[in-house]
Amino acid sequence: MKRSTLADEPCPVARAAVQLVDAWSFVILRELFLGNRRFESLRLRTRMSPRSLARRLVLLAQEGIVEKTACAESPAFSEYRLSAKGLDLWPLLALLRQWGERWANPGEQRRSPFQLLHRGRGHELRVALVCADCGEPVDARSGEVRGLPRGRGLPA
Repeated sequence: MKRSTLADEPCPVARAAVQLVDAWSFVILRELFLGNRRFESLRLRTRMSPRSLARRLVLLAQEGIVEKTACAESPAFSEYRLSAKGLDLWPLLALLRQWGERWANPGEQRRSPFQLLHRGRGHELRVALVCADCGEPVDARSGEVRGLPRGRGLPA
């Protein structure tokens, strides 16, 4: 399915996936959350080619996730900052990091090069999903789907 086709889907997961482009977008978002804002710093930390990085930054800006601004210290340079829409992706990245450490991390040698600490608390920050209404922990079995059109069901 093409990007443009996915963007027209009624499914919010499909529409969100289109906006986030590909796996490299998450690597760029990681760097922006870590405070890397200049193109060259992003290029070095992501190890992306300049062309690929520039293309993805343009797409993320078009989606309203990233904003390109003139650098305060040197207006000849640009900085990339997360918009409010981009900042809302932080919990997703924190959960993706946790999932990656558990399931995409074969052995201690692949552990993350940095710790994510709970600011002001000193312990490792572990993100958990809870229902916003009742506070109950949420997992894959917590939701109940209603109103799904025939032929569009979830696999058994």
